[in-house]
Amino acid sequence: MSKKQSDKKVITVRLTEEEKQKLEYCSNLCGLSQSEFIRQLCKGKAPKPQPKKEFWEVLEALYAVHNSFKSCAKFEPSALEICKEIECLILDLQEVG
Repeated sequence: MSKKQSDKKVITVRLTEEEKQKLEYCSNLCGLSQSEFIRQLCKGKAPKPQPKKEFWEVLEALYAVHNSFKSCAKFEPSALEICKEIECLILDLQEVG
């Protein structure tokens, strides 16, 4: 048994069926095991739900639009301003996603 595993302690928690379902739902939504979900809560972190497939599709489309404008910049320098706006939008989306 590794040192890291031997440092972990096992606890037993009793939950109602409703609480158990809520734990399963929330941990699945975040893409975490139930144990990791609880560990993060104990550390004061609020696990975030994983973004849906559509989020990644929109982000990918924004990258494509950005790259298209960037390739146009050599012909039309004002396209760089649009690139900056798209970059800000991408950063904002990444923060909330």
